[in-house]
Amino acid sequence: MEEYLRFFMVFADILIPMCIGRLLRRWGLAREWVRLLIRINVVGAISILSVISFWSLHATAELLWLPISILPICFLSVPVFYLLDKHRFTDPRDQGSYLIVMMLGNIGTLAGLCAYVLYGEIGFAYTQLIAVPQILVIVLFCFPAAQRYHDLWANGEQSVKHKTRLRDLLLTWNQLPAVGVLVGLTLSELSVPRPEVISTAFTFLIHASAWMGMIPVGYDLNFSGVRAYAWKLWPIFPVKFLYLPLCLAAMTLCFTDNPMLLWCVVLSAAAPTAIFAVAATQLYGLNVDIAESSFITSTLAFLFVVYPFIYYLAAM
Repeated sequence: MEEYLRFFMVFADILIPMCIGRLLRRWGLAREWVRLLIRINVVGAISILSVISFWSLHATAELLWLPISILPICFLSVPVFYLLDKHRFTDPRDQGSYLIVMMLGNIGTLAGLCAYVLYGEIGFAYTQLIAVPQILVIVLFCFPAAQRYHDLWANGEQSVKHKTRLRDLLLTWNQLPAVGVLVGLTLSELSVPRPEVISTAFTFLIHASAWMGMIPVGYDLNFSGVRAYAWKLWPIFPVKFLYLPLCLAAMTLCFTDNPMLLWCVVLSAAAPTAIFAVAATQLYGLNVDIAESSFITSTLAFLFVVYPFIYYLAAM
């Protein structure tokens, strides 16, 4: 019975807070409160979760593959975009959005929660080792690519330049979870004993963090553009849910035969479009409807098809 409750908890932790966020917007909740919730989640809950999960993790050589794996997870879809799907859209703003939603996955929140359901704190820690380096991909590749597609659309006329410095993007409070990873690994390597109450706190925090992360998503999403692009974005599904997981599974087996590590990588590779893809398209004036449509449809497909299938295979 407990196993079934853990399985369905993922659905509750994603869908219910999204609906609550939608209701809060209809009831007129000020956006400042939503931003505060995001800050509390990132600076507080996720950072503490990183410390706790990595405190029980012992560094091994095979774990080096986890942060490296973010490169194929993000970039194996780029050749597919350029060779097969770039011409599905002619407007550069559409093309830029299409590329970004293909590349970025919801690893830290959704894949992390699923890995926790399967493997507990260690599973969550494994996915965070993959998710944390994704910020470098976003800053060093996705932001410049988004600017380029915006400039192609503007034809150089009054194009809005976003000259945010790399230091300003990396040295912010939003990167505190990465510090939490280092603190947790240090505590583990120093063999600092971890109080038993920490495990109880982790169980509460991981669900609270999911709610604090998804309420703002429900608050900000505009569902009107989903229908317009849902069918046009169908190539994203085989790329994210077949091509990437199979490629990453094959690569991972070259480094380890650890089933826990393997399935955490597969979950991360199969993660649906990240909400950060929506934020990037908003920031650079690309087609936000494409990003929101991909986020909603791929998240629903992951929850109701991909996640149950992976859960079944991993639990065998």
